[in-house]
Amino acid sequence: MTSIGVLDNDAMPGTSMEETVAKEARRYAGQSADERDRERLARLRAAAMDLFGTEGYTAVPVERLCSEAKVSTRHYYQVFSNKEDALLDIYSEITSAAVANVGEALESTEGKDIAVRLRAGVAAYLGPMLADARKARIAFVEVVGVSHRVEDVRLQFRNGIVATVERESAAAVKRGELSAKDFRFRALAFLGAVNVLVHDWSIHPDHADADRLRDQLCDLAVELIV
Repeated sequence: MTSIGVLDNDAMPGTSMEETVAKEARRYAGQSADERDRERLARLRAAAMDLFGTEGYTAVPVERLCSEAKVSTRHYYQVFSNKEDALLDIYSEITSAAVANVGEALESTEGKDIAVRLRAGVAAYLGPMLADARKARIAFVEVVGVSHRVEDVRLQFRNGIVATVERESAAAVKRGELSAKDFRFRALAFLGAVNVLVHDWSIHPDHADADRLRDQLCDLAVELIV
């Protein structure tokens, strides 16, 4: 590697000496500034998952997040504008992954009847959250009532799920598997039940019977939609 003290501009066509010095100076312990930023973000996300998912969003100040993540508050505010940003970041990560799981489940059950597809989709969405009580608490408890901004994001995800149920149900009607119903109403009723039941499970001290709860919610989805 060329040292900062002996720069060879001819070896870097199109790069000025000043740019090369800046790039080299921004490396520390073998990492670039971008790599260090990504590492800090990963540690902050891990800290947010653990602390928001066990102690609760309101109980954890930014300084505590930083201490847990071993990130300075100065670097924290280079990543997030406030504590709410950290909540939205980890909530969006959890929920986006769950939504992606639903897409994969529906793709893998293409051509099967609506009951099979519903069960696969619900299990794919809830499975990772019920496997980790921290995720369930963040997704179903800690995001509720924080602010209009957080509520808007939560409703965007909810509306996306409702739209998926409506689309799949309408397709099942065309295939002759279902009679026409108010599928939006039924999807909202199902999500309301999910919120209450997963909330109750998440605050239960031993988080017992996660698999049974998942299966019961799959059954409920089929009963409401089919």
